[in-house]
Amino acid sequence: MDTEKSWVLWPEYFDSTLTRAQGRKVNKKLAVPEPSLEMISKALQKLGIEHTLEEEKSYPGEWYLKKGRALVPITIPKGQLLVKVGEILVRSQRS
Repeated sequence: MDTEKSWVLWPEYFDSTLTRAQGRKVNKKLAVPEPSLEMISKALQKLGIEHTLEEEKSYPGEWYLKKGRALVPITIPKGQLLVKVGEILVRSQRS
């Protein structure tokens, strides 16, 4: 998938243990502790959103950790996508 035409979703965006300055992009209510790339992938599957996983990539702020990232085609605004994924992560964490 072309990174120029895709949203990049890093696990750090949804990590409740991180501050906004450290990379969290969603409200704490939509974040979970230490989400994995697999959790994000499952959330995207539940939403019916095509995506590609790049497991060897590192978030620039934590370049020494290879948590990976998901590439998602740009079909909706990134803010909406982050909220939808965050809601599913929180729901799946509770059950």
